[in-house]
Amino acid sequence: MANSLKLLKKVFKDRKAVSETLAAIMMIFMFVAAIGVVWGYLYPTYKRFQTDNAMNSVASYMLGIDNEMYDLLSDGPDSTAAINIDNFFGYYLYETGKNASLQFTDEGGTFSNTYDYNNMGAFAFWMIGRQGSDIPVNTHKYLKGPDYQNNFFVNNSDSTSYQGLTNLTLTRPETDVMKIELNYRVSLYYWYDQANDVLTVTINLLVIDIIGTKFMISSYNILNIDYNESETIFTDSTTISTDFYVDGSIAPGFDPYERVLNFVKPAAVGSYDVNIEVITNYFIFYN
Repeated sequence: MANSLKLLKKVFKDRKAVSETLAAIMMIFMFVAAIGVVWGYLYPTYKRFQTDNAMNSVASYMLGIDNEMYDLLSDGPDSTAAINIDNFFGYYLYETGKNASLQFTDEGGTFSNTYDYNNMGAFAFWMIGRQGSDIPVNTHKYLKGPDYQNNFFVNNSDSTSYQGLTNLTLTRPETDVMKIELNYRVSLYYWYDQANDVLTVTINLLVIDIIGTKFMISSYNILNIDYNESETIFTDSTTISTDFYVDGSIAPGFDPYERVLNFVKPAAVGSYDVNIEVITNYFIFYN
C-alpha cells in the first residue's frame, strides 16, 4: 500500500506525465466522439440507400409482372406465367382496388344509364419500418410512363390523348413506410360506322383478382398469374339524335368524374344507333 501511494504522489508531482496522460485520454474521447458523429450521419444514410435500392428492385419486379400481364393478354384466356420475386424486407399482398363507375348519357336527355364495377383489385408491395428518401411523405411518383397521369379512364381511340393503362405508383404513406402499387386504368375504344350510322363503344377492364380471400408473399417466392377469362359483363343500346357522352368516376357519388368520351353527332345525320359493351379481363394471382 505504501509503495502505491508513493507512486501516485510521484505521478501527480510530475506535471509532464499528467499532461501526457490527459492528452491521451482527450484524444481517445475525441476519436470515439468522432466515430459516433460519423456513424450517426452515415447509418441513416445507409438505411435510406438500402431502402431506395430495395424499392428500385421491387419496381423492376413489378414492371416484369406488368409485361407478363400484357403478354398473357395477347396469348388469350387460359394462358399462365410464373415470376420469381423477392420480399426485400417487406411483403407483397392483394388489395381491393378502385371501384369503376360509368355513366352513359346524350345531350338531349333521352338516354341515361349507369354501370358500377366494384372489384378493381391491386397488387401491392409494402415496406414498413424503413425510411426512404425517394419521395416526401404523403406524395406519389409514377414508375411507368410520364410523371403526370391525370386520368384513370382512358380514351385510347384518340391518339392525341393516349395514356397507358398501367398504373404503377410509388407512395410514402408515413415517414418509415414505402409502398408500390400495381393496378390498371379503364380503357374505352369507340368507332363510328358511317355507312350504317352506328356508334360502337367498348370499355375494357383489366382486373387483378386472387384465389380465396387472402394473399400475401413475405419471403422469396414465385408469383403465378393466370389469364382466367374475358367476359362481357354489361351491354346496352339506344337510338339518339344528339351528342353522346361517357363519364367515369372512381369516387363515391360520382364526384369528381372524368369525361371519357364526347362524341359529336355528324351534322348530316338525323339519328344514329349506339351499342355499348363492357368487357372484363380477369387475371388471377396466387403462390
